[in-house]
Amino acid sequence: MKLKRITVYWMTVLMVLAGAGLAFAASDGGDMAKWKDFMWRIINFVIFIGILYLVAGKRIGQMLTSRRQQIRDDLENLDRRREEADKKLRHVEAQIKDLDAQREKILADFQAQGENLKKAIITQAEEKAKQIKAQAQTAAAQEYKLATEKLRDELSGMVVEAAEKMIQSQLTKENHEQLIQQSLTRVVMN
Repeated sequence: MKLKRITVYWMTVLMVLAGAGLAFAASDGGDMAKWKDFMWRIINFVIFIGILYLVAGKRIGQMLTSRRQQIRDDLENLDRRREEADKKLRHVEAQIKDLDAQREKILADFQAQGENLKKAIITQAEEKAKQIKAQAQTAAAQEYKLATEKLRDELSGMVVEAAEKMIQSQLTKENHEQLIQQSLTRVVMN
């Protein structure tokens, strides 16, 4: 590799010198000072390039090689990132396609939950209504019982009072004595 570079270098120098010599030979000689100046400039340039190559050639080569490798790595990295971005894009597109199906599923789930909640509320309300009805029936039966007992008490009091009045109006002293005797006899016998 190094031999190839040296060969290319010297071939370039020879080509430049040959070109300068041909140009010098083709001229009339009047412009000789210009051509000499031009030739010295070319020689100086070739020497400068040679020195530059000898001093910094390896570094420049390494720099160009590392730059080439960096560019290659960057391209591979970009390819890998592009592939990852394509995968993500396909994944997002798939999610977007599934979004409508997911939305419909969520709506159906919410609707089913709403129906279940509605049924539960209705069932609870019916049970509560049955409890309230049973409590009302029990309360009504108790009220009826209390009312009938109260009515019986009042009626018995009224009957006793009416009977007492009736007996007092019809009872004579003899009948009264006779009733007391009968009551005492009954109490003694029992």
